[in-house]
Amino acid sequence: MSLLLEGIRIIDVSQGVPGPLCAQTLGDLGAEVIKVEPPNGDWLRGVGPFVNGESALFIRLNRNKRGLALNLKTVTGSAVFQQLAKTADVIIEGYRPGVMERLALGYEALAAANPLLIYCSISGYGSQGPLADQPGSELDVQAFIGKNRQLGVAGGPPNRVGFDLVSTNAGWAAAQGIMAALFAREMTGRGQQVETSLLDAAVAIMQWTTGAESDPDEWRGRPLAGYEEPPDHGYQSRDMPFLMDLGRGDEEFRRLCEFIGMAEVADDPRFSGFRERAFNEPELKQTLNPALSQWGFEELRALIQDGLGGTILPMNNAATLMGSAQVEALDIVHDLEHPVAGRYKTMDIPWDFSEEIARLSDKPAPLLGQDSVALLTELGYSEAQIESMVRDKVLVRR
Repeated sequence: MSLLLEGIRIIDVSQGVPGPLCAQTLGDLGAEVIKVEPPNGDWLRGVGPFVNGESALFIRLNRNKRGLALNLKTVTGSAVFQQLAKTADVIIEGYRPGVMERLALGYEALAAANPLLIYCSISGYGSQGPLADQPGSELDVQAFIGKNRQLGVAGGPPNRVGFDLVSTNAGWAAAQGIMAALFAREMTGRGQQVETSLLDAAVAIMQWTTGAESDPDEWRGRPLAGYEEPPDHGYQSRDMPFLMDLGRGDEEFRRLCEFIGMAEVADDPRFSGFRERAFNEPELKQTLNPALSQWGFEELRALIQDGLGGTILPMNNAATLMGSAQVEALDIVHDLEHPVAGRYKTMDIPWDFSEEIARLSDKPAPLLGQDSVALLTELGYSEAQIESMVRDKVLVRR
């Protein structure tokens, strides 16, 4: 069986994280992806860390793409993009609402010449409402949705989530929307516009918080970790921090306390039952950690998991996660080659299929303007026209 999206052409005119991740994901499903960058390149090219001058982030979000560097703000550049759009199944753009329309490259203009086109727009706050015209960054949207209320030390300044959770989720949301639109096109014979935003994607994954804070009845169990509580650093073994869960088992908790030499804790009124332990978990950690920290993690794992039927997991950092037996068993981390950056590690596609309809493409991210000449030649532009565009700074070639 061929890759799922083989024969589908995607034009990625987005920058940063959400659009490029979306396009790369669809490329791993078999689509041909053409990345269109401004003459000075996707802004992510300038974000470190760098390896031999190449952004480690850029090369991980732009695999499996051909590269075209084109000035869309010029009449000639806009005309070239319009020609390219006629050959596309999908366009992904990540500008503020109205920007592509002002360049004559919005959905209505391009769909008039290509009715089968799927046109996906990823903005900061959506195309409606008082913030529609505002740029939206990862940190902006994290703050807007209140995500940093749950991070940091009580009484201290708020912290951000350590990776681009919102932008990444927006990329996945866009990929899902495009797949749905492609499926609808198969049934109706019509293309359509797909919209998502960082705000849409961020709020969509807040079911837990929303449920905990919007129930009109009195909460009779332990709520989510309170926003005034200290951060949860887990329990501490001799060699690493960890989380454990013994469920509702009072007897199992008593046996654990006896094993680590703290039998008296099981009789403490704060910890004698499941409900009490749940409400006083921060104090429970402080009480048990001096004893737990004398034991190795594997010793505790054997007791808690094998002996008591509970769960226990290390709180990994990046290095220990990538080297963990579970991640290795799932074959998640792969080594790939980039012509400038050299060998680098990246993550496999997050699916396994019984038939091969997707794969981790090893085609490296393009250098700026790498395929400009080849792509314009395919569109029918002559060598003289291409040279003229290079001279006029409409086109960048490698």
